[in-house]
Order: sequence, then structure tokens, then C-alpha cells
Amino acid sequence: MCGEPDAVSMGSGYTVGIDLGTTRSAVAYVAGGDPEVITTGNSGESVIPSVVQFTEDGEVNVGQTAANLAVQHPERTVTEIKREMGSEEPISVAGEEYLPEQISSLILEHVIDEAEGSIGRDVDSAVITVPAYFDDPKRTATETAGEIAGLDVERLLPEPSAACLAYGLHESKLGSGEAELAFVYDLGGGTFDATLVEIDYEINSVETLHTAGDNELGGSDWTERIVDWMIEQIHADTGVDIADNPEQLARIRQEAKSAKHRLSDLPSTDVSVPFVVPEQSYTFAETLSREQFEELTADLAAATTEPLDDLFSRADYAPDDVDKVLLVGGSVRMPHIQELVGDYFGQEASNEINPEEAVALGAAIQAEIIDDSGADASAMLPGETDDIVLIDVVPQSLGVRLSDGSIDHIIEQDEQIPTSTRKESYGTVEEGQTSVQIRVYQGEGDTAAENTKIGTAVLRDIPPRPPGEPSLAVEFRITTDGQLEVTGEDLKTGKQVETAIESALRHSPEEIDDLGEELPALREP
Repeated sequence: MCGEPDAVSMGSGYTVGIDLGTTRSAVAYVAGGDPEVITTGNSGESVIPSVVQFTEDGEVNVGQTAANLAVQHPERTVTEIKREMGSEEPISVAGEEYLPEQISSLILEHVIDEAEGSIGRDVDSAVITVPAYFDDPKRTATETAGEIAGLDVERLLPEPSAACLAYGLHESKLGSGEAELAFVYDLGGGTFDATLVEIDYEINSVETLHTAGDNELGGSDWTERIVDWMIEQIHADTGVDIADNPEQLARIRQEAKSAKHRLSDLPSTDVSVPFVVPEQSYTFAETLSREQFEELTADLAAATTEPLDDLFSRADYAPDDVDKVLLVGGSVRMPHIQELVGDYFGQEASNEINPEEAVALGAAIQAEIIDDSGADASAMLPGETDDIVLIDVVPQSLGVRLSDGSIDHIIEQDEQIPTSTRKESYGTVEEGQTSVQIRVYQGEGDTAAENTKIGTAVLRDIPPRPPGEPSLAVEFRITTDGQLEVTGEDLKTGKQVETAIESALRHSPEEIDDLGEELPALREP
């Protein structure tokens, strides 16, 4: 367990750091000057499965209990919801439909309950981490999930920045006057981030230079390759397509995940699922070697080098300029991933920090700095400043759709944030028009269809003017959280024009309350 409750002054309004992961989540806080990841009461683990299971009596289980029941009730269980964040499509489960941010809020609510039980203090705010490559819709949905859970989301912190904070503190480098060019290779359960970071320990500055990634690549894809291998073997032996049986498929996936973990330590492992085809009294029992596993997943491992290549094609540095490589995420424990990283950079990656805890620890450090009640920040963070300066970049370019379907990129990838751009070329196109719609996209594609739509920026209550006259200015701002804000100005009068970004992902406070009220209650442990 982490520090005793009297390690922090008792009261309300404590801020924690949360690593909201695809397959597992973690929460950390600062006690006695050191960040600690809390352990859960029912399992003693420092990570909590990001699994939600809806019960027949109208409640929900979250975490390890939900993971344990997933095999018996796959149709009532939601996993890997992080991969759906930013989608406007609801999730159907147990006869009901919920938005991805609602499901994610249940995970956050459970994580906070665990934190409060460990700290002995109410928690009402948090720093929540997100993949550096997350676009605006995914970040907005993550913030909404926190708000539905009743949290004041103090900051959305990129996971690589959090890992660098944890590494710098762990190695007592903060305030040392040193500087390092670090690379964060973050392979989580469902996402992959590749980030080049410059760390100046004299002024405690963590500056992200470039980032790349894949929001659809993670450890669960390695698990699925074992699942596919098992399904093929079962079909060859029995003629049965077990993929059509949700309950048996859940058992197969559970064993595949366990086998994947075992192969990180063993050269081979027995893979067994008793009576997986009960009508034939068939038990799946095969041996899977690490070599076979690596062959099954060779293309997935190779896919992680594509963002690396893309990043260094834009950078002023080469891989051999990197001083330190940090591995983050539970999936980096796979030996072939460590070998791939070592070969790419020509050096062994750092193993000073736990890859599954680094992000939560870094988020806790940021939370402690933000928390006005924290008394440990200056002692914990030595150097010329009491705070750490975190400089992040725009993960994906921001643009406006033109009439021919192409994109005018107005804020480029890798620009430091916060940042803003003002354009004065907008106007009305019809006589008597009093509003203008500007469709905003994010991505590197040349056409709107190749990018992710963030929403429509709507300028309202514009006094009538001749059509085609450039008389409106729009300022696009990306905040420190990586989210878009838009304001408009009437160049004729100099007055601000009412502006809103219309998107199904941006909810009013009233809508946030309604989304929370629609959710069933967490089952008491």
C-alpha cells in the first residue's frame, strides 16, 4: 500500500494523476514528497483493468471484478473503450446504448473510489493523461468523461511528458543542470506514441519536439494474433468456427492474453482452454513458442517503426543523437519489442522506471504542482524554479475545409502549444446572410475525407453585408490541453462575433449532468 492517510493533510479537494489506459489504468498521488501509485484493495495490484461489466440488477462492476466476470458475461462487458473515444457512435451493451465517454467515466469513477480509499481523503480533481497523438475529438471526449465522473479535469497531460517527469524525478536529475535528448517509445494496450523530447534539468523544462503515433495499434493487437491462431487451430481440429460463440471466444481471449504475458518470460508456453467445443468434448491444448509468437506479430512490431521513421524525417536529429530511450506501457515488456527498439536506436532502452507506472507517477507530479493545497512541490522539484515547464506540440495539423473539398492547413503539426492563428479572409456568400459555418478538420491529408472532422465553427449574429466581401476574422487557438477554441471578429465594427464549435462531442454542463444521470451506479465492493 502507499503512504498512510496522515502523509497528507486531511481535507477535501485533493488532486491526483490518472493514467487512463486502453486495457489498464492507474492512479497516483504525492505523499511525503514522493509520487506513489496506489494499489487496489481487492487485488493489491498497481494497475486496474479498464473493464466495465453491467449486471443484471442494473448496477456495474469495474476493474478486476469486471475482468473476472467478463468470460461469463461477454455480452454485458465493455473492454478497450479508449479506442472508441472521439467517436459519436454509441456503444450497445446490456440492451442499452451509451457514449464512449460515459463508459470511460465509469472507469474514472471507480479509479477515484480506489484513490479515496487509499489516500483517506476526498478527490475532486485530476490530471488525466492522453496519448500524445490523440486528436481534438479524443481529447475532448476524455475531458468529458472526467466531468461526467464528477471531476474537475485540471489538465490533459500527454503520456510521454508524464513519463519524462517520472524519469527525471526518479533519477534525481531535476535541478542538476544537465540536459538530455530523450525518446519515449510508448506501446500501451491500444495505442502507440513515438515522441522526441528535450529535457533541460537546469530549468526543469520538458519540451516535446516532435510526436507521431498510431491510435489503433497496441498490445491488444498482439493478443488478437494469438486468438486468431487458436481459432484456426480449433477450426482445423473440429470444423467449428469458435468466433461465433461469444462466451467461448471470451475464454480464448483470456487465455491468449495470459499466454502473451507468459511469453515475455518464457521461451514457450502451453496454451489450453478446456472443453472449448463442449459438444465434441474438445479441449484446446497446444504449445506456443516465443519464436512462433514473434512470427505471428512481426508486422505489428514493424508497424511501430513507421511513426519513428516519420518523426525523424521531420526532426533535426537522427536516432543516434538520442541520449536516452524510455520505454512506456505494459506492452514494451515483450522481448522482441525491446530488441527492436535497441536495434533502431543503437542502444539499450532505459529500465529505471516501471513502464506500467511511469505515466501515472508523472501525472501525480503535475497534479501536485497544480494543487493549491500541496505543500511538497518545491521540496520535491528542486532547481531554479518551483515548477516544471512542460512544452508540448500540436500532434496533428489543424485545417479548414475549402469549397473544393481540399484542406487549408492553418496550424501545422509539431507547432508548440498553446498556439493561435488569425485569418481575416472570411465573409458571407449570400445576400442577407447572418451566420457563417467553417468546417474544421485535423490530420495531414490534403482533402477533408482524409482527415478527422473536429466540428463546425459557427459565427452568428453577423450584421448583413455584401456577399463575398472579406470582412470577418477568425482566430483558431489550441490550448495547453491540445484542444481547439475559436473566436470571431467583425472587421467592419471591431466587435467580437459570437462563435461556437458545433460537435456532438462538445457538451454543455446540463448535458454533462444528463449523461451522468443516465448511468447505472457502481456496485459497492
